[in-house]
Amino acid sequence: MVTVQRGLASFSVKDVGEARSFYEDVLGLQTKVVQDEMLILHLPGGGAIFVYPKGDDHTPASFTVFHLLVDDVDAVVDELGSRGVTPIRYEAFDHDERGVVRGFMEGGDGVWYADPSGNVIGFADGEGARLFDELVG
Repeated sequence: MVTVQRGLASFSVKDVGEARSFYEDVLGLQTKVVQDEMLILHLPGGGAIFVYPKGDDHTPASFTVFHLLVDDVDAVVDELGSRGVTPIRYEAFDHDERGVVRGFMEGGDGVWYADPSGNVIGFADGEGARLFDELVG
């Protein structure tokens, strides 16, 4: 049997400095640069994500790399909009004029944004976010 000490999610970016600026200055996450070339995102409530550089070889993930559970998706849209960041719209979802999918994830709202390398981060609120939080403890 495999003995696991700890799990960690990871994804690549084109430029770690650019990614750090986005995740720290725009999204407000705590970050730590490791060995001048890698980044750790510290998530509220615990957990961390490892971000590593791929430079010009980077290809954005074709899926949402992670979701952040928030109290109010509309407040996120307002805050990020004031910083010049616009939501991503997907054909598969019915977005309102603000780019929000209403009733996403068990009745909450959802919105997605791309980081400077094109990786997608989702934000969710409401009952779906609460249920997920309850499931993972």
